Amino acid sequence: MREQTIKAKEQNVEEIKEKINNAESIVLVDYRGLNVEQLTELRSRYRKAGVEYKVYKNTMMRFAFKDSGLEGFNEY
Repeated sequence: MREQTIKAKEQNVEEIKEKINNAESIVLVDYRGLNVEQLTELRSRYRKAGVEYKVYKNTMMRFAFKDSGLEGFNEY
């Protein structure tokens, strides 16, 4: 069971790295403090602009940024 969890996390990090490496830009968003209506509006605007919005665990993001040579993002 533990091996499956580790494999799933590794796949998640690989997915994030692929998105990072293929992105024209990256925007980190802290959505705390937004209510459901505001978050829905934000996602709607992103979709209309052709922006992919995805929520990832901070730990997975740190691994992906490190593996991509972009550790400067970790402070955010």
